Amino acid sequence: MDIQRELADTGSLGFDRSVSTNGYRWWYVDAFSDCGQYGMTLIFFIGSVFSPYYRAAWLRGDADPREFSCVNAIFYQPQSKWWTMTERRASDLNVSASTLQIGPSSLSVDGNTITVDLDERTAPFRRKLSGKVTLEMPSVTDRCYSLHSGGEHRWWPVAPVARATIQLDCPELAWCGTAYVDSNAGVVPLEQTFVDWHWSRAALANDQCRIVYEAHARDGETCLLTLKGSTAEGMSPETSAPRRDLPKGVVWQVGRPTRSHQGLEVVNTLEDTPFYTRSHLRGPSGDSVMHESLDLDRFKSRWVQTLLPFRIRKMRYGLAMSGNPGIPVSGVKRFE
Repeated sequence: MDIQRELADTGSLGFDRSVSTNGYRWWYVDAFSDCGQYGMTLIFFIGSVFSPYYRAAWLRGDADPREFSCVNAIFYQPQSKWWTMTERRASDLNVSASTLQIGPSSLSVDGNTITVDLDERTAPFRRKLSGKVTLEMPSVTDRCYSLHSGGEHRWWPVAPVARATIQLDCPELAWCGTAYVDSNAGVVPLEQTFVDWHWSRAALANDQCRIVYEAHARDGETCLLTLKGSTAEGMSPETSAPRRDLPKGVVWQVGRPTRSHQGLEVVNTLEDTPFYTRSHLRGPSGDSVMHESLDLDRFKSRWVQTLLPFRIRKMRYGLAMSGNPGIPVSGVKRFE
């Protein structure tokens, strides 16, 4: 898979490009409101890398990533959050050069504008989550980066700095703020190559952005990328800052190291799970930072795989499935 060539050939976000058997591709967006009180993360997957169902399928042999397409949408408010992760089959997936549709939700691009239409149900309480997100990108970058010398995993910082407008119907929510857009793709599962990874993006003054990617592979190789720049000017490499350890996740104690010369403080722990943390950080100059840490040894453990189906709605032939993917399904309820 040569993602760099794909971008040159299509001039698009690659929605209609094939995804390898047992592989994945995702499109990621995050944003914080100008007031700093609200946040959002959206991920559209073809081949959901965090799916226990997909993992169980490829462990049995070759698995079609289209059968594990997924929408993950989270909206953070001061006293609550709306969280949904719904996985659907290939029959619910429609792609073209400009649009990716998974079930009733879609991600489309028109020039430098991305429009996300959401129509989902939250987990575990099944509240309706619907509305529109619009992202304005000054331009789209044209360079991808390999996260391992084997070339099996690549990352494309599509728009390091963008502008988001959120207008939800359910819940009633409207705000604007700075945003970030990227895309990852791979030909093998993440946990096959990596032990863990840590990523952050900092919104800096003058529409600048700093991104740090640190990934540790099972063969001992370390990928450490630090890039600074803007969407319009492009991203340039910087010397990586010293590693500093933030406090571990409060409940599950997942480590979350950062790279910073002056240190960062945790404003809010947005996600604290058995294998993953997402955090809102702030730098000494007031820079707003999105940070994530992923422990793939934890992820592939049996006890975590047993827990995951309780947070992921798996749609099959119009039905929502629950239960452990490795044993007979314990319950079925109609999708509404």
